[in-house]
Amino acid sequence: MFISSPTPPPNEARQWVAEQFGAGARVRTVRRLTGGITSAMHSLSIETATGHLRHVVLRRWVDDDRIEGADRVLRESHILEQLADSDLPTPNVLATDPTGARCGHPALLMTRLPGRIELAPRNPELWLEELAAMLARIHRADVTAPVAESWLNRDKLIVPEWTKRRAIWRDAIELVNEAPPKGEHTFIHHDYQQFNTLWKRGRLCGVVDWVFGSYGPPSIDVGHCRLNLAVLYSSDYARRFLELYESASERKVVPWWDVHELLVYLPGWGDSLQLQAGRRLNVDFTGMHGRVEETLADALRRV
Repeated sequence: MFISSPTPPPNEARQWVAEQFGAGARVRTVRRLTGGITSAMHSLSIETATGHLRHVVLRRWVDDDRIEGADRVLRESHILEQLADSDLPTPNVLATDPTGARCGHPALLMTRLPGRIELAPRNPELWLEELAAMLARIHRADVTAPVAESWLNRDKLIVPEWTKRRAIWRDAIELVNEAPPKGEHTFIHHDYQQFNTLWKRGRLCGVVDWVFGSYGPPSIDVGHCRLNLAVLYSSDYARRFLELYESASERKVVPWWDVHELLVYLPGWGDSLQLQAGRRLNVDFTGMHGRVEETLADALRRV
């Protein structure tokens, strides 16, 4: 479920956040963070009793039932606690409220990273290089995580009505109906894409949204990011990202998983994209099908 306009954290939640910084601390400001679509994300500034300002992020699972929301809070906090010992630029966990006893909904409080989402890079090649290099670093992290689950809705696996290249989609569907190949497994982000990276002065300085961190084929992350690049930009961006990742990681992307992740596009995206992009980018919906289709054709050529 997508959250179009999340309500600010209630007073009880704000008090809980302030308590994490000792007696006399208080919340100075609350600001909604754009980009997130599955949970309510707010940035809060906290003034401590000594007058110091701390900047934090409160993530609340407001549209999930309590059991699922609690599981997501505990899963992400467990991943982030392990990543704190790595060289990856990730938030630090400050506190959790899995049951929502204080925040009204299951919640995770974490440090706020510097930077912002960059959707219109001045130097696309450098931007893609940074994305690929960071993903290679993620796949080297020593993190214990649940086994990756497929996001492919097999009930939606039909050749789309809008295509004039039916053979491409038919071949792709036939391929993923076969058993996945055996191969290398690593720690993966499982939602690695431009909306979950933060940038400063053209450099990638933070990676967020670790709730789906998993143990699985690294090609899942590459295919998922390629789909997101095709959806918003072009098949050329998606192709170049694959080349840069293979160079940075010194491993080959497995075409089966690449196709698998691209097929997650069916039956088509659109409802949440402009909400995520906000004013940072005007999403080109008219060419989206064609961009994804060309990227899928490219993946099939490598099978």
